Amino acid sequence: MPPPQLADRLLKLFCAADRLEEVQGDLHEEFAWQVQRVGERRARLRYWCDVLGFLKPFAIKRKSNDHSPNPLFSPSMLQNYVKIAWRNLVKNQTYALINVTGLALGIGAALLIFALVRYHYSIDKHHQKYDRIYRVTTRFVTPEGNFDIAGVPYPLGKALGNDHPDIEQVAMIDQYRDLLVTLPMRNGPDRKFKEAHQVGAFVQPAYFRIFDYRWLVGGPAELTRPNTVVISAENATKYFGTTQVVGKVIRLNAILNARIVGVFEDYKDNTDFAYPIMASWASLKEFQGRSLPDDFDGINGDTQCFVSLDNRFTAADWDRQMLAFVKKYKPHGVKDTQFLMQPLSAIHFATDTGGVSRGLIGSLVAIGFFLILTASINFVNLATAQALNRSREVGVRKVLGSTRVQLFWQFIGETALLTLAATALALLFFQIGQQLAQEKLHGVFRFTFYYDPTVLGWLVLLIITVIVLSGLYPALVLAGFKPVLALAGRITTRQVGGFSVRRSLVVTQFAISQMLIVGMVVIANQLQYIQNKDLGFRQEAILTVNLPDSPLQDVGKMNAFRNLTMAIPEVKNVSYSVGGPPQSGWISQTMIKFDTRPEPEKFTTQQRFIDAHYLDVYGLKLVAGRNLQPADTSREVLVNEAFVKALGIKNPTEVLGKFVHNGRGLEVVGVLKDFNQNNLKSGIAPLFLTTQATSYHTANLQLHNGNYKRVIDQLEKQYNQLYPDSYFSAQFVDEQLQENYVQEQTMAKLVNFFAGIAVVIGGLGLYGLVLFMAAQKTKEIGVRKVLGASIGDILWLFGREFFRLIFVAFLVATPVAWWVMNHWLQDFVYRIDIGPGIFGLALLATVLTAAVTVSFQSIKAALMNPVRSLRSE
Repeated sequence: MPPPQLADRLLKLFCAADRLEEVQGDLHEEFAWQVQRVGERRARLRYWCDVLGFLKPFAIKRKSNDHSPNPLFSPSMLQNYVKIAWRNLVKNQTYALINVTGLALGIGAALLIFALVRYHYSIDKHHQKYDRIYRVTTRFVTPEGNFDIAGVPYPLGKALGNDHPDIEQVAMIDQYRDLLVTLPMRNGPDRKFKEAHQVGAFVQPAYFRIFDYRWLVGGPAELTRPNTVVISAENATKYFGTTQVVGKVIRLNAILNARIVGVFEDYKDNTDFAYPIMASWASLKEFQGRSLPDDFDGINGDTQCFVSLDNRFTAADWDRQMLAFVKKYKPHGVKDTQFLMQPLSAIHFATDTGGVSRGLIGSLVAIGFFLILTASINFVNLATAQALNRSREVGVRKVLGSTRVQLFWQFIGETALLTLAATALALLFFQIGQQLAQEKLHGVFRFTFYYDPTVLGWLVLLIITVIVLSGLYPALVLAGFKPVLALAGRITTRQVGGFSVRRSLVVTQFAISQMLIVGMVVIANQLQYIQNKDLGFRQEAILTVNLPDSPLQDVGKMNAFRNLTMAIPEVKNVSYSVGGPPQSGWISQTMIKFDTRPEPEKFTTQQRFIDAHYLDVYGLKLVAGRNLQPADTSREVLVNEAFVKALGIKNPTEVLGKFVHNGRGLEVVGVLKDFNQNNLKSGIAPLFLTTQATSYHTANLQLHNGNYKRVIDQLEKQYNQLYPDSYFSAQFVDEQLQENYVQEQTMAKLVNFFAGIAVVIGGLGLYGLVLFMAAQKTKEIGVRKVLGASIGDILWLFGREFFRLIFVAFLVATPVAWWVMNHWLQDFVYRIDIGPGIFGLALLATVLTAAVTVSFQSIKAALMNPVRSLRSE
């Protein structure tokens, strides 16, 4: 062979040898990779062998002529459902923990809301005549709108009994507050019990034939006599150490000596009429120091009338005959006065007379449903995110004979197991939340939670609802896998509920969270607006002291108390009145005639008794005329601008020198600039103020800045010297203002609490979505990193999706939240405007929550080794 050809041949052999070495290297590397894969497959095979062992009962073994269906709920089948569910939960502990926590928070919050709703809708239902009991209320019809109060004239009960004998029972009651109970002692000083905030009543005997009481000792039979009283078992034990107290004597407010004739069982926490002490109606004359009024013009909100009706006389009968009744007893009030029958079931929810708003209760129910829905969405997200990891398990089960129905119930069983575990944890959350609510809500929304059949039945219904909401969709998805695709590992995210379903679920979560945040911000801003709004009078450093509850005040003692208080350096000024400007309790409404007009005015007027120092203490401004002259009786009046406007007079000076007729003629000497004498829920009503010393019940002290505690201690000492049979009770005006909005403050606390729970549950749901996205985008992340993507680019890959979802949720939540909160604000005459900043704040809060929630898992996915990502199956 010629040398050139030989050289060429050798060169080809050398090249072939080099290529062989390269191929051998590639084969060696591939062999090592295949060995690794074989090891992984062996591990998976061992796992599926374990699964196959558990699935023996699922295998369908029929004879050729046996066509009976495989039982779904045989003992062995149920045992395997529980066993497999438990082992899957143990294997996926993070998944189980997130689901249990989310469901527990949702169920626990729903239990709290149910306890609140159940309490408010069970008020006074223990009375046998619950559906037949009514309270007669008074409505004043004015051009500005209707004004309802719970009080009625004193003689109304007697008139009803005389004119309508078919009414089954009629009972008048008269409430009184801040009890002072004294036990006369033969040896030693009398024992006193200050029952501040407790409400007692004078009642007619028929009251105990309308409402049900259990008597431990004695009874109401002797309550027809003057100077008799019945008390609760709790008070009897507190006063005497025993309930065997019939015949004992107590003194009420240092005025009335009353003999105990009965002791009744303590109230359960489910009544609006928990009077611990009830005296006979016949004792009221001595207690008030005067005869009871016999006309229909004077109405006190504490004087109420209850009736029980039957088929002989119904509420519809009364509606037809009411006009004739008013015409007979109050002919001048036919056009503006009505006496309405208010069902006992409506009293607790009558906001006009101090009841709880049904809208608030309905809002809590909606929040409870949203929390359960949010927790269930979490479960669906996490369950479907785990579906890819269980696809081969489903395929093996189907190959061995498991039906779709069997697989469906297997996954529902896992959901049930998680829900039961969450319920156990929810009961713990409920107990903690109940204690916090009792402490923070100060009894306004008190509630009890008895584990009776109704409650247990509701709890079972709640558990079933959660199981259906949480487990139905994932079970249908998992049970619907095709075995060939499942065993080949070819199940895609589209088959386990792709982003279209998951996006809508997460948008729902974001929308709920944003609506609750908007509600929280609106309520907080409205309360802040109420606290900071100029009400037209001085609020700072004014202390009110309650005088003894006496029908006629001792003018001499009031003068002495004024002198003693003015001697204290920190006291700047002192005024007496029937109450301060922020009237939240007793309000006196009356009809008046103005000057020479022949007919009474068509509007009702609030009246208040003040002294000549009242304007200086509260900083009230005159727009016309002068202040009242010092006097102990009614001679002159001040009216406000709303009074002048209601008269149809534009110039305030035109009313000066004219007379307001309210039993006597009182000259108008001044017009006050309007101030909010009630609260910001209602407008400024017509008002006149006059002097009447014997009717004063409040001392108003304007203080300099200083040591308020030392001042109060000194005042209490001086008060006890002048009024040894009473007790000292003082409160700052700004604190009284807060009491006008207790329900709103309570609602704010509840919304804040449940909004926080919703945000936490939503955060868990976001974490579940990130888990799903990370599993779906594993290879994509690896490819992007190989091609040079930074960690920030990977984070944006996740964040971009969430920002879209948050924005869509914002578009959904904004109109709904605006409508709901704007409707809530309609209860206030003076209210804030819901501006775009509130919704922007909700959006920002949601974005920050999402960013914090997803950052951990997103960063973890971004930092994953791309080689590992690309080699994963």
